[in-house]
Amino acid sequence: MRQSVLNREQQKVLELLKEIDIICRKNKITYFLSPYFTLCAVTGRPFPMNPMTGAVYMKPADMERFKNAFEEEPGLRRALESMDNNKHFPNFHLRYTDKDTLFYRLDDYGKYQHPGMAVNILPLQCEYGPKWKYFWNRMLEEGWKKINGKNSRWKTKRDFMCIWTVRFLSLCGREWLGKRIFRDLIHQPQEEVKTYVVRTMNKNTYYPAYVFEESLEVELEGERFFVPGDTDKYLTVAFGKKYQNKGPENYHPSPVVMCSALIPCEEFMQQSKELKKLAASRRKRARRTDFGMSYKKYFNKCWDYAEFCGKKYTCARAYRQKLDYIRNLYKNADYVQLENVFSEYTNVMNKCLKYDEIFEADPEILDLYMQYLEKTGRIPLLEKVKKYV
Repeated sequence: MRQSVLNREQQKVLELLKEIDIICRKNKITYFLSPYFTLCAVTGRPFPMNPMTGAVYMKPADMERFKNAFEEEPGLRRALESMDNNKHFPNFHLRYTDKDTLFYRLDDYGKYQHPGMAVNILPLQCEYGPKWKYFWNRMLEEGWKKINGKNSRWKTKRDFMCIWTVRFLSLCGREWLGKRIFRDLIHQPQEEVKTYVVRTMNKNTYYPAYVFEESLEVELEGERFFVPGDTDKYLTVAFGKKYQNKGPENYHPSPVVMCSALIPCEEFMQQSKELKKLAASRRKRARRTDFGMSYKKYFNKCWDYAEFCGKKYTCARAYRQKLDYIRNLYKNADYVQLENVFSEYTNVMNKCLKYDEIFEADPEILDLYMQYLEKTGRIPLLEKVKKYV
């Protein structure tokens, strides 16, 4: 297979992947390349330029075996971070990092103990029993992810319960809680699995279990790695049926990210004493911006509703002027023409229902409209209207 010319950062990611492969082969641990790496290996695409692309998948039991095997490796300038040894780690996975490199985001101060170039080892999770234990662990995992992933706002009752449960348990110590969540998740039972799920910060991807029953060895940039046996289904779930036509990588280095394969992350953190102050000022500015945007959205909604009220008034006056005409149409049972007349009335009514109200141009017109809905069989809309009458 054709090999491309790699820059230093790409070579470092490939080197980390090969080290993971060596440890796994030595200890007979099963792993799979992530979908994008698999796509590159299968279709001959160039090695990804984005350093954050580096990822492999493992089952939780294999993750634990890899963690134990790594601890026995002598003298490696590598780090394996997780919720088990870092109380600010953002999610349930392992992060295999090269200490002699640097990959640092200005907003991620304190998130990683070693902010170097890394390959993430993501878990293939599943639903297990007993149900109460599964949902309890899911709630803790989701709450931890939202709080430590700097996304601690809640939009639903479920988010509220997840976030505040984790905050309450954190009173016993964030380090203790992180270790407990990690221990419970990595020891999750996996028997008679039908579906695996890979959970990232913003997306959950579900794979049929048979995809990972066997492994296939492929070549990527001159090195041998393992991918799922059913590669076609694996890539179809990740990218769609036309995954072979997927567009090329569109990577542009971010101005808030510092990436280097030559600078040790520990040396960088020691010399850059103002990073904590800079990160704090950026977070404060971001909160101020979010606060202003929330008010802007609120005022925009108020203005939209005021405009809608003006439209309701104009529409009601027009229908009051056509009351006699509507009355005659209903008396003559001309429902075809009534449907044309009431089309705008229905549009306004549907918008009013979104604001938990109904459109009442005139009591008699509303009564005729409800009878028209009943005669024409539009029962779902009629039931919604009756709730507010």
